[in-house]
Amino acid sequence: MLIATAEGLRRIYSHKQVPPYACSFVFSIMSSYVCDKYKSRGLMATFCALLAAAGYAIFLGAWCAGPVTDAITSRPTYICFTSLASKNKANDYGALFLQIVGTYSIAPCLVTWQTNNVQPHYRRATAIAFGLAMVNVGGIVSTWLFSDPPRFHKGTSVNLAFSLGIAAASVGLILYLRALNTEKRRKVQGLLQLDGQGTGDGGWDSPEERRRLGDRHPRFEYTM
Repeated sequence: MLIATAEGLRRIYSHKQVPPYACSFVFSIMSSYVCDKYKSRGLMATFCALLAAAGYAIFLGAWCAGPVTDAITSRPTYICFTSLASKNKANDYGALFLQIVGTYSIAPCLVTWQTNNVQPHYRRATAIAFGLAMVNVGGIVSTWLFSDPPRFHKGTSVNLAFSLGIAAASVGLILYLRALNTEKRRKVQGLLQLDGQGTGDGGWDSPEERRRLGDRHPRFEYTM
Protein backbone atom coordinates (compact mmCIF):
# COMPACT_ATOMS: atom_id res chain seq x y z
CA MET A 1 0.00 0.00 0.00
CA LEU A 2 2.87 2.38 0.76
CA ILE A 3 4.34 1.88 -2.70
CA ALA A 4 1.07 2.44 -4.47
CA THR A 5 0.03 5.48 -2.43
CA ALA A 6 3.41 7.22 -2.28
CA GLU A 7 4.30 6.74 -5.92
CA GLY A 8 0.83 6.88 -7.40
CA LEU A 9 1.50 4.04 -9.85
CA ARG A 10 -0.51 1.15 -8.47
CA ARG A 11 -0.72 -0.93 -11.66
CA ILE A 12 2.96 -0.49 -12.54
CA TYR A 13 4.35 -1.14 -9.06
CA SER A 14 1.86 -3.68 -7.73
CA HIS A 15 4.05 -6.57 -8.91
CA LYS A 16 7.05 -4.98 -7.19
CA GLN A 17 5.67 -5.32 -3.69
CA VAL A 18 7.08 -8.84 -3.39
CA PRO A 19 10.88 -8.31 -3.87
CA PRO A 20 11.45 -6.16 -0.75
CA TYR A 21 9.76 -8.76 1.44
CA ALA A 22 11.58 -11.59 -0.30
CA CYS A 23 14.90 -9.88 0.36
CA SER A 24 13.85 -9.31 3.96
CA PHE A 25 13.12 -13.03 4.35
CA VAL A 26 16.55 -14.03 3.05
CA PHE A 27 18.38 -11.37 5.07
CA SER A 28 16.52 -12.35 8.27
CA ILE A 29 17.65 -15.96 7.88
CA MET A 30 21.23 -14.89 7.20
CA SER A 31 21.32 -12.46 10.12
CA SER A 32 19.89 -15.08 12.47
CA TYR A 33 22.59 -17.52 11.40
CA VAL A 34 25.32 -14.94 12.01
CA CYS A 35 23.88 -14.06 15.42
CA ASP A 36 23.80 -17.72 16.48
CA LYS A 37 27.29 -18.42 15.16
CA TYR A 38 28.96 -15.50 16.91
CA LYS A 39 26.63 -15.38 19.94
CA SER A 40 25.93 -11.72 19.33
CA ARG A 41 22.53 -10.07 18.96
CA GLY A 42 23.14 -6.40 19.70
CA LEU A 43 25.53 -5.65 16.85
CA MET A 44 23.19 -7.13 14.26
CA ALA A 45 20.24 -5.27 15.78
CA THR A 46 22.23 -2.04 15.55
CA PHE A 47 23.13 -2.70 11.92
CA CYS A 48 19.54 -3.51 10.94
CA ALA A 49 18.25 -0.40 12.70
CA LEU A 50 20.74 1.81 10.86
CA LEU A 51 19.81 0.11 7.60
CA ALA A 52 16.15 0.95 8.16
CA ALA A 53 17.05 4.49 9.24
CA ALA A 54 18.93 5.03 5.97
CA GLY A 55 15.87 3.98 4.00
CA TYR A 56 13.58 6.27 5.97
CA ALA A 57 16.01 9.18 5.62
CA ILE A 58 16.21 8.80 1.86
CA PHE A 59 12.45 8.55 1.49
CA LEU A 60 11.80 11.38 3.92
CA GLY A 61 14.39 13.75 2.51
CA ALA A 62 16.94 14.16 5.29
CA TRP A 63 19.67 16.74 4.85
CA CYS A 64 23.32 15.85 4.91
CA ALA A 65 26.46 17.99 4.94
CA GLY A 66 29.37 17.57 2.59
CA PRO A 67 32.40 19.54 1.40
CA VAL A 68 32.41 21.34 -1.93
CA THR A 69 35.70 21.17 -3.86
CA ASP A 70 37.13 24.32 -5.39
CA ALA A 71 37.53 23.92 -9.16
CA ILE A 72 40.93 25.68 -9.19
CA THR A 73 42.68 24.55 -6.02
CA SER A 74 40.94 21.13 -5.80
CA ARG A 75 40.50 21.70 -2.07
CA PRO A 76 37.27 21.66 -0.04
CA THR A 77 36.19 25.24 0.51
CA TYR A 78 32.91 25.16 2.43
CA ILE A 79 30.12 22.90 3.57
CA CYS A 80 27.06 22.41 1.40
CA PHE A 81 23.83 20.90 2.71
CA THR A 82 22.07 18.67 0.21
CA SER A 83 18.84 16.74 0.45
CA LEU A 84 18.87 12.96 0.35
CA ALA A 85 15.32 12.95 -0.96
CA SER A 86 15.07 11.65 -4.47
CA LYS A 87 12.58 12.68 -7.10
CA ASN A 88 13.30 9.43 -8.88
CA LYS A 89 10.67 6.82 -8.12
CA ALA A 90 13.19 4.05 -8.69
CA ASN A 91 15.34 5.48 -5.88
CA ASP A 92 12.28 5.67 -3.63
CA TYR A 93 11.67 2.02 -4.39
CA GLY A 94 15.28 1.26 -3.46
CA ALA A 95 14.80 3.11 -0.18
CA LEU A 96 11.84 0.84 0.48
CA PHE A 97 14.18 -2.15 0.30
CA LEU A 98 16.32 -0.65 3.05
CA GLN A 99 13.28 0.11 5.19
CA ILE A 100 11.68 -3.32 4.92
CA VAL A 101 14.88 -5.36 5.12
CA GLY A 102 16.12 -3.40 8.12
CA THR A 103 12.82 -3.23 9.98
CA TYR A 104 11.80 -6.87 9.55
CA SER A 105 15.28 -8.13 10.43
CA ILE A 106 15.38 -6.24 13.72
CA ALA A 107 12.57 -8.29 15.25
CA PRO A 108 14.36 -11.70 15.30
CA CYS A 109 17.44 -10.09 16.83
CA LEU A 110 15.55 -8.31 19.60
CA VAL A 111 13.19 -11.20 20.45
CA THR A 112 16.01 -13.75 20.74
CA TRP A 113 18.22 -11.23 22.57
CA GLN A 114 15.49 -10.75 25.14
CA THR A 115 14.88 -14.49 25.40
CA ASN A 116 18.57 -15.31 25.87
CA ASN A 117 19.00 -12.83 28.71
CA VAL A 118 15.98 -13.61 30.90
CA GLN A 119 15.67 -16.63 33.21
CA PRO A 120 13.99 -18.61 34.78
CA HIS A 121 11.09 -19.64 32.58
CA TYR A 122 8.36 -17.59 34.26
CA ARG A 123 10.37 -14.37 33.98
CA ARG A 124 11.20 -15.21 30.38
CA ALA A 125 7.55 -15.86 29.49
CA THR A 126 6.50 -12.58 31.11
CA ALA A 127 9.23 -10.61 29.35
CA ILE A 128 8.35 -12.05 25.93
CA ALA A 129 4.64 -11.37 26.40
CA PHE A 130 5.31 -7.80 27.54
CA GLY A 131 7.67 -7.17 24.62
CA LEU A 132 5.19 -8.44 22.03
CA ALA A 133 2.41 -6.38 23.61
CA MET A 134 4.50 -3.22 23.29
CA VAL A 135 5.35 -4.04 19.66
CA ASN A 136 1.70 -4.38 18.72
CA VAL A 137 0.95 -0.93 20.10
CA GLY A 138 2.57 0.34 16.91
CA GLY A 139 -0.31 -1.02 14.88
CA ILE A 140 -2.71 1.19 16.83
CA VAL A 141 -0.53 4.31 16.69
CA SER A 142 0.12 3.95 12.94
CA THR A 143 -3.55 4.67 12.26
CA TRP A 144 -2.94 8.32 13.16
CA LEU A 145 0.66 8.59 11.97
CA PHE A 146 0.29 7.70 8.29
CA SER A 147 -2.29 10.30 7.40
CA ASP A 148 -0.40 12.75 5.17
CA PRO A 149 0.26 11.21 1.72
CA PRO A 150 2.11 11.07 -0.55
CA ARG A 151 5.40 11.29 1.43
CA PHE A 152 3.97 10.47 4.88
CA HIS A 153 6.36 12.88 6.59
CA LYS A 154 4.89 12.40 10.06
CA GLY A 155 4.92 8.61 10.06
CA THR A 156 8.27 8.34 8.30
CA SER A 157 9.83 10.81 10.75
CA VAL A 158 8.62 8.75 13.69
CA ASN A 159 9.97 5.55 12.11
CA LEU A 160 13.31 7.25 11.47
CA ALA A 161 13.53 8.47 15.05
CA PHE A 162 12.69 5.06 16.49
CA SER A 163 15.18 3.32 14.18
CA LEU A 164 17.97 5.60 15.37
CA GLY A 165 16.74 5.11 18.94
CA ILE A 166 16.94 1.33 18.59
CA ALA A 167 20.48 1.60 17.26
CA ALA A 168 21.57 3.86 20.12
CA ALA A 169 19.80 1.74 22.74
CA SER A 170 21.36 -1.45 21.35
CA VAL A 171 24.86 -0.01 21.61
CA GLY A 172 24.16 1.22 25.13
CA LEU A 173 22.76 -2.17 26.14
CA ILE A 174 25.81 -3.97 24.76
CA LEU A 175 28.09 -1.82 26.91
CA TYR A 176 25.84 -2.27 29.94
CA LEU A 177 25.67 -6.08 29.60
CA ARG A 178 29.41 -6.24 29.09
CA ALA A 179 29.90 -4.39 32.36
CA LEU A 180 27.48 -6.77 34.11
CA ASN A 181 29.33 -9.82 32.79
CA THR A 182 32.63 -8.40 34.01
CA GLU A 183 31.13 -7.82 37.45
CA LYS A 184 29.74 -11.38 37.53
CA ARG A 185 33.13 -12.86 36.69
CA ARG A 186 34.68 -10.96 39.59
CA LYS A 187 31.92 -12.21 41.87
CA VAL A 188 32.48 -15.81 40.76
CA GLN A 189 36.17 -15.53 41.56
CA GLY A 190 35.34 -14.24 45.01
CA LEU A 191 32.86 -17.04 45.67
CA LEU A 192 35.33 -19.66 44.51
CA GLN A 193 37.89 -18.38 46.97
CA LEU A 194 35.41 -18.21 49.85
CA ASP A 195 33.16 -21.24 49.33
CA GLY A 196 34.88 -23.39 46.72
CA GLN A 197 32.95 -24.85 43.81
CA GLY A 198 29.65 -24.70 45.73
CA THR A 199 27.96 -27.38 43.63
CA GLY A 200 26.65 -29.37 46.57
CA ASP A 201 23.21 -29.10 48.14
CA GLY A 202 22.57 -25.51 49.18
CA GLY A 203 25.80 -24.33 47.55
CA TRP A 204 26.02 -21.09 45.63
CA ASP A 205 26.47 -22.96 42.32
CA SER A 206 24.03 -25.79 42.95
CA PRO A 207 21.34 -26.62 40.34
CA GLU A 208 18.66 -25.44 42.76
CA GLU A 209 20.35 -22.09 43.23
CA ARG A 210 20.78 -21.65 39.48
CA ARG A 211 17.09 -22.31 38.91
CA ARG A 212 16.11 -19.96 41.71
CA LEU A 213 18.25 -17.00 40.65
CA GLY A 214 18.02 -17.47 36.88
CA ASP A 215 19.82 -14.64 35.07
CA ARG A 216 20.79 -13.12 38.42
CA HIS A 217 23.07 -16.08 39.16
CA PRO A 218 26.80 -15.23 39.04
CA ARG A 219 27.45 -18.01 36.51
CA PHE A 220 24.86 -16.66 34.09
CA GLU A 221 26.42 -14.52 31.39
CA TYR A 222 24.35 -12.15 29.33
CA THR A 223 24.36 -12.42 25.55
CA MET A 224 25.58 -9.32 23.78
